[in-house]
Amino acid sequence: MSSLTISRPNAKQDIFLRDPHKHVGYGGARGGGKSWAIRTKATILGSAYKGIKMLIVRRTYPELMKNHIQQIRDMLQPAGLGKYNTQDKQFRFINGSIIDFMYCKNDQDLGRLQGAEYDVIFIDEATQLTEYQMKVIAACCRGVNNFPKRIYYTCNPGGQGHAYIKRIFIDRRFLPGEDPEEYSFTQALVQDNKALLKMDPDYVKTLQALPP
Repeated sequence: MSSLTISRPNAKQDIFLRDPHKHVGYGGARGGGKSWAIRTKATILGSAYKGIKMLIVRRTYPELMKNHIQQIRDMLQPAGLGKYNTQDKQFRFINGSIIDFMYCKNDQDLGRLQGAEYDVIFIDEATQLTEYQMKVIAACCRGVNNFPKRIYYTCNPGGQGHAYIKRIFIDRRFLPGEDPEEYSFTQALVQDNKALLKMDPDYVKTLQALPP
């Protein structure tokens, strides 16, 4: 088994990786390095803790494959740290920790969560999901073990879940039963992602050409 080397996070990613709140929001711009932050956090936790159960969610399976499964598999399997099971859509670390991968294109997809419990949940591009879908997924963050329970949301403005994410992370208008002390948000800008700008210096111009 070889050692695992993880590249250094930028300042905003470092805040995200160290954030101790239960509900952690991270977003604000395309190209802000959000998917990298999720993969890195899941990798660190899975390597450090035996038996921790994690879930990474995106709207579609191709997005999961492109942004998470392929990279995690390519990074961890050659290092001998675990193996991805295609049928179960699960990466299992050699220490027994797991990362499940789930897509949620509609409410019917939530049925796969029946009885599921996770210590850490990552909802990538959360605004693409509805408020109802996010709440059902978040309700699976529970268990009787001693692992701290965390839910991480990455997001861009827009999408069907925009109003909910804006309410809890930007406006901080909380409803009864929502504890403000459990929520934090870090704004990610494309300028924070030095690696992307070095490889593609014209990417900011591409973003500026998009509709508002």
